[in-house]
Amino acid sequence: MISFIHQSMGTVFSFLVDESDVDLEVLESAVDAARTDIDLQDARFSLWRQESEISQFNRGEVDDPSDLFLEVMSLSETARDLSAGYFDPWALGVRFDPTGIVKGWAAHRALSVLESYGVKNALINAGGDICVLPGRSYDIGIRHPNDPSALCGVVEVTAACATSGVYERGQHIVNPKGRELRAVSATVLGGDLSIADALATALVAGGVEVLRLLDSMDDFEAFFISTDGSLFRTVNLRFKDVAGSPPLN
Repeated sequence: MISFIHQSMGTVFSFLVDESDVDLEVLESAVDAARTDIDLQDARFSLWRQESEISQFNRGEVDDPSDLFLEVMSLSETARDLSAGYFDPWALGVRFDPTGIVKGWAAHRALSVLESYGVKNALINAGGDICVLPGRSYDIGIRHPNDPSALCGVVEVTAACATSGVYERGQHIVNPKGRELRAVSATVLGGDLSIADALATALVAGGVEVLRLLDSMDDFEAFFISTDGSLFRTVNLRFKDVAGSPPLN
């Protein structure tokens, strides 16, 4: 396995790629193409760039949004519906802010780029949002938000795993319903990293209420650490044994 690092979208994208099935020159081209696509999406969806499509859209200057912009908007609507409004990029009322979904979406796109070059086994970690090509599973340790040296546990990832929280970047998540946040960290596993990313953000905001929604879905499992340090999980979520992990509630 070969690792590559790329910084974009305010985070670090880590690539772990099995080079055994692809010529090294092709692999380097694949990674370069994936990096380029990430940067293009950063330029499209950066709220800090005045010339980005999303900034122009929020100023009312875009009459015909690009297909990729419309794709992210559609995914955002789906995530808002699935989370009962606890993920809502329109919550501020004056602009569209898909920050809680676009990083996972970009990572999934980058993984698809690698696959298009013939890569068979790969993992991309976008600041805690992880997606893998089908056919191989990875054991991923989830850091405990209250203790950097401890893990909540290790989960088996076969498609996607997204973690959201307020323990590293501070209070950057807003509860769309105007209430206090219910969690300091939340992790969602599923088949689609874009939606898992958004649902992890919703889980931080809504806690048990969102967890119950996830329990009713076939495609997702999740857990969160509440503001008082308790751990809650969906019924079918299974951790692998990890020495030193806190007890599971």
